[in-house]
Amino acid sequence: MSASSAATSVSVGVNAAARVASDIEAVFDRCGDGLYRYFVVRTGGDTHLADDLMQQLWLQAGACDTCVPTERVEFWLRAIAKNLIRGHWRTNARRPAHVPIADPRLAAELAERLVSEELPAEALEQREIRDQLLLALTALPNDEQVLLLEYYFHEVPQAELGRRLGVGPRAVEGRLYRARQTLRQVLEELE
Repeated sequence: MSASSAATSVSVGVNAAARVASDIEAVFDRCGDGLYRYFVVRTGGDTHLADDLMQQLWLQAGACDTCVPTERVEFWLRAIAKNLIRGHWRTNARRPAHVPIADPRLAAELAERLVSEELPAEALEQREIRDQLLLALTALPNDEQVLLLEYYFHEVPQAELGRRLGVGPRAVEGRLYRARQTLRQVLEELE
């Protein structure tokens, strides 16, 4: 192999690595808030621990030399986040009582109720129900998390959401419908 072809091979490898790092960084910037919410909910609101876990996530993602397709980077980051949480609680031997734990029976019941009725405000004030919703909501992809949070919790009208997203009100309605479907599915499958 000539020196110029070796240099070209190294250059191509460096460029590919830079592209992968750039893709990861772009997705991390876009999804960082959702990943942070994921950690905060699963650490019982411990923002210092969530910050540490975010840093570990960034370091693990940056150290990985695996080529992840751009459209799969968010899911890959979420898998790393899930493993970091599991590893943290395994290392610490037990979770504090205030950290929400998935209750598959309650989550499945809640998913069924979301299909058949609108939940009354007093039901949403119950800690167990709120915990299951937060666990499921933070497990959603970032775009769906933001959409549901903005519409249901911050009460941003569909027209305003459409303006922010650059789509019409009907498109927002469709996205909300799909996000609610995904939320129900996550509730049904909550571990």
